[in-house]
Amino acid sequence: MTQHMSQEDIRLTEGEDGLEGKVYSALFDQVVTLFAADADLVFARRCAVHLNQLSDEVVEHLCRSTVHYCDAFLSEVGEPLIEFAAPRDVLKLVTPQVLIVPCPEKQTPVVHLELECDWEPEHGLEWVVREDKVLYVGPFNDEDPWGSFTPKNVWNFA
Repeated sequence: MTQHMSQEDIRLTEGEDGLEGKVYSALFDQVVTLFAADADLVFARRCAVHLNQLSDEVVEHLCRSTVHYCDAFLSEVGEPLIEFAAPRDVLKLVTPQVLIVPCPEKQTPVVHLELECDWEPEHGLEWVVREDKVLYVGPFNDEDPWGSFTPKNVWNFA
C-alpha cells in the first residue's frame, strides 16, 4: 500500500487507453487502481470520491449480498459454507482490484469495482452501485453500470 495516500488523494494520469491512477479506499484501507477508458478527469474523481462516501446502509447491503454470493457459490461447488459473525466480516476475504469508471452518460457517480475473493479465484467479484443503489453483486461479468438491473437475476445477489 502507498503509505502516504489519504481519502482525498486521487492520483490520475492520462494513459494510452484512458485515465489511469490510484485512489485510496477507506472501506478496504488500501490503495485501489482506477481505470477510466472514456471518462474525463472530473467524472473519474467524482466516482473515486463516491467510493469513499458510501453510506453505512449501502456498505451493509454490499456485504450481505456478498455473503449470499459466497454461500451460493460454495453450495454450488460442494464446499463448506464460511461462517461470518457479521456481514462486514466478508470484507476480510475480498480485495479490490480496479475501480472502473464508465463513460459518463449521466453525471450520477458510480462505484463499479472488480474485486478478488477467496472463494472464487477464477471469476472474482463485482460490485455496481449507482448513487446509493446497489445494482449488482456477483461474479465479475464487466456489467454496464448504466444498464437496467433486474433484482434477483441468477447470480446477481444485489
